[in-house]
Formats: sequence, structure tokens, C-alpha cells
Amino acid sequence: MAMSLTLAETGALALADAATDLDQADDTRKFLGALERNRKVWQTLKDVALRQNWRVPNAQLADYALNTAGRMGHGVNDAQVSALIDINRRVSAELAGGCIDHIRERAYFIWENSGRPQGQDLEHWLIAEIQMKGNPG
Repeated sequence: MAMSLTLAETGALALADAATDLDQADDTRKFLGALERNRKVWQTLKDVALRQNWRVPNAQLADYALNTAGRMGHGVNDAQVSALIDINRRVSAELAGGCIDHIRERAYFIWENSGRPQGQDLEHWLIAEIQMKGNPG
């Protein structure tokens, strides 16, 4: 079992989890938290994609996701939230290049064997990994 995820796999998993959080938010607090996490994931991925010259996600999708999540629920309708969830899942699948469940299992194994770094949950670790791996130098 590989002891690290690629940058694309890490991004794919973070996006998939962000989509699930949005889809399953059943009250205002959870919804706003999911939007904020989504915004953080997209901001990080947009920065990494630019530095790494990735084709996916493209700037238009990233800007839509950031704009929608950045409004923190103000003026965001159900159709826009559904579109954001769909975009997350489509981009996640493209970045994964394979089975997201396999990537999730590997990520959890790595995170557990690393002592659950950041003192945070897996989601926060994923964002930190994207930032660390995506930084040049």
C-alpha cells in the first residue's frame, strides 16, 4: 500500500467529502460549515491547479464554486447548491482517475498511521496535505 496520496488524489477526496457534507447538511449550522469547508477546499485547489498547470479543475468551475460557497448561504438557492455538489463530484472523479473509495481507504490508513496529524479530523488533514504538496520549493 502506498504511504502517500498524490496531490490529485488528495484533492479528489477533499472535494468528494465537501460534496457529501453539503448534501447531508440538515440544519443551518451544518450547511454554513459545509459551505465554508467547501470554500477552503476550492481556494486551495484553485491555487494548486494554477501552480501545477492542471487542466482540472478549470478556472471557471473554481470561480463558480468559490463564489457560491463564499456567499455563505446569502442569495444561494437549492439549484446552485445542487450544482456545486455536482461540480465537486465531477471534478473529484476526474482528479481521482479511479475509485474514490480506494483512495479514501488509503487516506484513512495513512492518516491513522501518521498519528492523526494536525490534531484534526481527516478533512482538515486533506486540506493541509493539498497545501503542503502544492507549494513549490
